[in-house]
Amino acid sequence: MFSLLYIFLACLLSSPLCADKNPFPVNENEPVLYYADAQTYDRELELLILEGNVEFHHEGTVLTADRVTYRTYKDGVDIITASGNVHIRSPDGDEHFAEYVELTGDFKEGVSLQLRTLLADDSKLAALEGRKCGANEELDKVVYTPCELCGDKKPTWQLNARHAVRDGTKNDIDFTDAQLRMWDIPLLYLPYVTQPLERRSGVLLPLPRYSSDLGFMAQVPYFIAISQDKDLTLTPTYISKQNPLLLSTYRQALNNGFFEMEGSVTKYNRSAQDTAAQRAGQYKVPTTRGHAYANGQWNLSDVWRLKTEGGYVSDKTYFRRYVFSGWQADPNLASKGLLEGFLTSRDYSSAKIDYYQGLRAEDQQKYIPVVLPMFTYSGYPDVGAGGGRFRMDGNLLNLYRSSGSKMQRGVGLAEWRRPWVAPSGQLLTLFSSVRGDLYEIEKYPFSTSQRKGVGRFFPQGGLEWNWPFMQSWEKQGLVVQPLAQIRGAPAKAIGVSANQVPNEDSLDFLFNELNLFSTNRFPGYDLVDTGSRAVYGGQALLTGAPLGEIDFFFGQNYAYAQEDFLSKIQGVKKGASDYVGHVEAYPVDWVSLHYRFRLYQKTVRPKVSEVGGSVGPAIAKLSGTYVYLDGNNRWMGEPAFEQMALSFSSAFTKCFSLEATLLQNLRSNTQYGGTLIKGISLTYRDDCFVASIGVQRQYFVANDVRPSTLFLFTIGFKNVGEYTWSRQLNSYSPNPDKGLGLFEQYSGARTPHVPY
Repeated sequence: MFSLLYIFLACLLSSPLCADKNPFPVNENEPVLYYADAQTYDRELELLILEGNVEFHHEGTVLTADRVTYRTYKDGVDIITASGNVHIRSPDGDEHFAEYVELTGDFKEGVSLQLRTLLADDSKLAALEGRKCGANEELDKVVYTPCELCGDKKPTWQLNARHAVRDGTKNDIDFTDAQLRMWDIPLLYLPYVTQPLERRSGVLLPLPRYSSDLGFMAQVPYFIAISQDKDLTLTPTYISKQNPLLLSTYRQALNNGFFEMEGSVTKYNRSAQDTAAQRAGQYKVPTTRGHAYANGQWNLSDVWRLKTEGGYVSDKTYFRRYVFSGWQADPNLASKGLLEGFLTSRDYSSAKIDYYQGLRAEDQQKYIPVVLPMFTYSGYPDVGAGGGRFRMDGNLLNLYRSSGSKMQRGVGLAEWRRPWVAPSGQLLTLFSSVRGDLYEIEKYPFSTSQRKGVGRFFPQGGLEWNWPFMQSWEKQGLVVQPLAQIRGAPAKAIGVSANQVPNEDSLDFLFNELNLFSTNRFPGYDLVDTGSRAVYGGQALLTGAPLGEIDFFFGQNYAYAQEDFLSKIQGVKKGASDYVGHVEAYPVDWVSLHYRFRLYQKTVRPKVSEVGGSVGPAIAKLSGTYVYLDGNNRWMGEPAFEQMALSFSSAFTKCFSLEATLLQNLRSNTQYGGTLIKGISLTYRDDCFVASIGVQRQYFVANDVRPSTLFLFTIGFKNVGEYTWSRQLNSYSPNPDKGLGLFEQYSGARTPHVPY
C-alpha cells in the first residue's frame, strides 16, 4: 500500500523505524518527504530500502525510481542508490533519466549509467556514463541535440563527443573531440566547442555576403549581455569597395515595459556617377551616412500607457543602398509619441505627437506637417432614457509646418442612437448627431488673409433599416437581408465653406462597401460628409455544405446635394453613385476567392477592381491578387493603374517547400510598367534546423540605388544561431525611370529581407 511519511527530528527519535539512528540528514526547518509502495529497514546494515513507485524529495530535488536504498556508512557518508526507471527533477528545471544512479545524501556527488537529460531549454543530452561533483558534471560518450526526438528517428543535427563537462557555475557545456552530425552523417570535426545554456557575451556567427557594387561584406556581431534585463550588440561590417559600417542595437526590459535603440554610421565614398549627378543637380549623397532609431513602451498605471518610436536617417536612399529591411523600407521614417488612457471600459483619451521624415524622391521636408500635439477623447455614457445611447468625441490638433500652412483645430461631436426590433423581425435604428469645429488657420493658400479663425456647425439625423430572412436545409444555411438608410443633413456645413478649411487628414478617402452606410464616410475630421442621401443595398450569406461559405454584398447611394471634388473622383456625386460591393467564397478548405468592386453607375463597367484568392492544397498552392484603378479614379489625370501579384508555393514534403513570386505592373506602356519583383526560393525547415536558397530580382531606381539581383543563402541551427550568405548583383535597368514608384504607393512595396 502506498505510504506517505513526513520525517522530523522528533519523530525520528521516537519512530521504531529510526529509533537507533537517523538514516537521513534532517533540516529542522524543512521536512523530508518520500513515497513508496513498500519499505524495509535493516538495522544491522543500517539500510533503508524503498520499493515500488518510490518518490523521494530532498531540498527541491525530486527523485523517482522503482527501487531506492539509503545507507549511512561508519565514516558518516550517506549513500543513495536508485535503479529502474530513475527520474531526477532538479530545481533548475532539468530532468535526468537513468537506469542506475548512486548519489551522496546531499545529492551533490554521484555517478549514473545510461544517463539521459532533458534541459530546461528543451535540449537533450545523453551519455553512457556521468559523474557529478558539486556543480559540475563529467560525461562520457555524449550526444547533444535541441531537436525533437520521435521513436528511432535520428535528429536533424547533433553533437557527438568523446567527453564533455557541464559547468554549473558558468552554465555551459564544454565538448571535447566532437563531431557535428547531420541526419547522423559526420559533417564537421570540432576538437573543442562550448555550448552556453544561457545568454552570454561573445562573438556571434559572422554573416558574409557579396555585391558587385559594394564588394565582399563581412559582418561580425559581438553580443554583450549587460545584465538579465539589458543587452547590447555591436556589429562592425567590413565592405571591400566602401568604408566599414558600424551597427549597434541596445535592448532593455523594464518592470512596466521595454526600451530598444539602434543606430548605424559609415563614411561613404562617392562614385563617379554620384559626383556627376551632384554636379548636374540631380541628387546629392552625403559622405557621412547612418541612422538612429528608438522605440519603447511604459505602462504608467492600470489606466495610462506611454508608447514612443522614432529616429532619423541621413538621406533618402541609405536604407535601400545598404539593403536594410522591415520598417526601414517604408516611404517615410515616422517618429511618434502616444500617451493613452483607458479611463473606463467605455472611455478613452489620448495625446500624441507625430513627425515624418520623407524618404521619397519628391518629398520636401519643409512641407511635411508635424502633429504637435493632438488630443482625442471618446466616451460612451450609460444607456439613457428611452433606451438610446450617446457617444461623445473630442479632438484638439495643432499642425505645424516650417514652410506653408499651419492650423489649430478643435472638434466636438455628440451622437445618439436608439435601436428597435419590430415584431416582424425588422431592425430599426434612429440616429442623430451634432458637430462643431473651430479652426485657426495661418498661411492657407486659398485664403485672402494670412491668419484667420473660422468655425462651422453640422447637424444630421436619420433612420437605418434592415430585415434579415433565414432559411436552412440539412447542412446548408442562408441569410438574406435588405438594408437601407435615410439621412437628412444640410448641403453645406453651417459657417465657413469647405474650401476655406485645409484638408490635412481626409485625403485618403476611398468610397467602397465598407463605408457605404457610414454617417461620415471620410477619414479624419477636415472634410464633412454633407448633404442628404438615401442608401440601399443587400447582403446574402450562405454557410455550410456542400457549397461552403459565400458572402455577397451590393449597394449604392443616392445623394440630394452636389459632392465636392474628392468625392466625385471616388464615384460619389449628386444623384446615384457608383455601385460598390464584394463577393467572398470559401467552397472548400483549399479554395478561397474574393472580389471587391466599384462599378460605373451608367455603364456598370469596372472602375475599381480587386480580385484575389488561393487555389490548391499545401503541396501545390497558387495565390494571387489583381488590382485595377481606372484613370478617372486617380488624381491629376494620372493613367490607369493595373497590377498583379502571383505566388506559387509547394510544401512537397513535410520539411521541403518551394516558393516563386512575381509582382507585375500590367501597364507596360506607362513610366512604371513592367516587372517589379520576381524571385524563387527553396527552403528546408524542421523543428531545429532551417536552410534556404533563393534568387530575387527587384526593380527600384532612386538616386544612387539601381535595380539589383540578390542570391540568398541562409542556414540556422536552433540554440546556436543563424548563418546567412547572400550575393547581390547590381545592374542598370534598360529604362532608368522604371522603378517601384506607384507600386510603393498602392501596394506597400518592401525591400526583400537580407539579414545584415
